[in-house]
Amino acid sequence: MRCNMDSADKNTLPADRRARIAALEKAFAILELFGPNAPELRIADIATRTGMNRSSVQRLAHTLVTSGWLLRETATGVLSLAHRAGYPAHVYLTSNHLIDLVMPLVVELNARTGLSCDLWLADGSDAVTLARVPSPAASLALAPIGSRVALRDAAPGRAILAGLTPRASLCHEDDRAYDADLAQRLARERDVGYAHDSIRAGEAGHVIAAAFRDAASTPIGAISVSGLRNETAVSDVAARLLETASRAGDLRVTPMVRPANIEPNARYVWPLVADENDPLAVTAVAKGLHLLQFFHPERPLLTLTELSRQTGFPVPTVQRITETLCGLGYLRKDERKRCYYISVRSLDLLYRFQMGNGLIQSIWPRLIRLREECGLRCSFCVLDGTEIVHLLHVQSRPQPAFRTAYPGRRLPAVSSSGGRAMLSWLPEEEMDAILRASAMEPGTPQTVTDKQVVRAEIVAGRQRGIAFTDRQSIRDEVNVAAAIPGIGGRPAGAIVVSAPVPRWTVERLEREVVPLLLSHARGGLVQG
Repeated sequence: MRCNMDSADKNTLPADRRARIAALEKAFAILELFGPNAPELRIADIATRTGMNRSSVQRLAHTLVTSGWLLRETATGVLSLAHRAGYPAHVYLTSNHLIDLVMPLVVELNARTGLSCDLWLADGSDAVTLARVPSPAASLALAPIGSRVALRDAAPGRAILAGLTPRASLCHEDDRAYDADLAQRLARERDVGYAHDSIRAGEAGHVIAAAFRDAASTPIGAISVSGLRNETAVSDVAARLLETASRAGDLRVTPMVRPANIEPNARYVWPLVADENDPLAVTAVAKGLHLLQFFHPERPLLTLTELSRQTGFPVPTVQRITETLCGLGYLRKDERKRCYYISVRSLDLLYRFQMGNGLIQSIWPRLIRLREECGLRCSFCVLDGTEIVHLLHVQSRPQPAFRTAYPGRRLPAVSSSGGRAMLSWLPEEEMDAILRASAMEPGTPQTVTDKQVVRAEIVAGRQRGIAFTDRQSIRDEVNVAAAIPGIGGRPAGAIVVSAPVPRWTVERLEREVVPLLLSHARGGLVQG
C-alpha cells in the first residue's frame, strides 16, 4: 500500500510511531469495527465509521478477505469476521499458565454450587473473561470468553480493586478520578472479602466475585459465581467462592506464557497472500497477519530472529510488524527473554467473532442442553481445508480436563470425529480430494495413518452421520460427532462429544450419548 505521508510528516512523528506500519494499524481498526452491534458491514459503512476513503478501505478489506480474516458475501459484498481472526486467542488461551492452574478449581466450584463460574483477568482498567463454565440453569444466550467490563462497574472488577490499596484502587491517572461512593462500596467489600452485584434488569441472578493474587501478592484476577436467584443463599455461596479464591491465591501464579502440552498434530501454515500482480493487495497487511500464525501453543514465545527465520521476512520487516502489533496491544514483549507473545487483547477479536456470528449463536443453546444431558464436554467445529477448527465448547462437569478444545483449536479432519462426520456429508470427489491433501502424521500412538482405512470408516458412517474416534487426535480421549445440516445438504459444522478413557469407550458412547447427540445435531437447518 502506498503511503500518503511525505518524509517531512514522518519526521515529525515520535520514533516509536515511525517504526509502525500505518496500513496494518488501519487493518486492525477495520477488524475492531465488527461485533455484536455490527456483525456485518459494507465498504461504505467502514469508510464512514473510520473516516478512511473508500479506495483505501476497499484495498484493506480485500487483503483481509484474501488472508482469511474477513468473509465477503459474494452476492451482496457484505463483510463479516472470519474464524481465523480467533486463532491468536487460541494461542493465548492454550499457552496461558494461569488458566492451566486455576481452571480446575473453577470447574470444581461449578460442580459444588451448580452455578455459572467464570475466571477473570485484570487488563488495564478492565476485567476480561478468560474462561467460563456455565451452569445447568444458565441463560441459553451466548456469553463467550473475551467479554470486558470496567473494573469499577461490575463485581469481578471491584473484587480486584478491593484487593489493592485504597488509594491505588480509586485513583486512575490522577486524583480527579477519586470517587467517594465507590470508596465506601470498596471498603465494605474489602471487609467481607468479596464483591456482590444484586440482580439487575435482564440478568439471570446475583453475581459474586472474589480476587486471587499472583506470586507478588498483587490481585490480578477474580473468580465469579453468577445465576443465584435466592439472596438468602448469597453468604453460603460466597463462603465456597472465598475458599476457591484462597486456593487459587495459594498457587501464586502469574499470567505468564509457556509452551502448552498438547498433541503434536501436523500444522498447516496458511500461505502468504502477497500477489504483486494483485492491484488491491496491501502487502504490509498480508505480512503482518501471516506472521501471527507462527505463534503456536507449542511455540508461544518467539524472538525476532526466530520470526524472521520462520516467515522468511528480513529482521527489519519483522521488527516493524512486531512494533506495530505491540502498539496495538495484540503482542507483548518479554524484555528479559527478548521475545514476543500473544497478549490477552487477542480475546477481543474472538469475542467479536462469536458475538457477531449467527451460526455460533444458534449452536450455543444446543451445546448447553447436550452437556446437561450427558455431562461431557461438548464442542462445535467447522471444516477448514484439511483441518477442523473448534469454535465453541462447553466444559464437562465435573471432570476438570479443560484445555483440549479452546476456540481456535485446529486438528486434522481425517483423525478427528468432527472432521470425519463432516467429510461423510461431502460428495465423494471432494472428500477424496481432502484425503489426498491430508498429511497422515500420527498425533497419538493410536492414530490411523492408512488413508484407505480412514476412508472406509468415513464411508461406513455416512448413512447415520455419526463418526467415532478412539484416541486418534487427542491422547486418552474418545469422541463421537454428528454433522449439522446446512444449506444445500452441505454440513454447516459438527457437534462433538468428548469423553475420558478408560471410563468411556466407543461402545458406551454409542449406547448413552449417540441418541442425545443426534437429537441436537438434527434440531433444524442452520445457516452455514
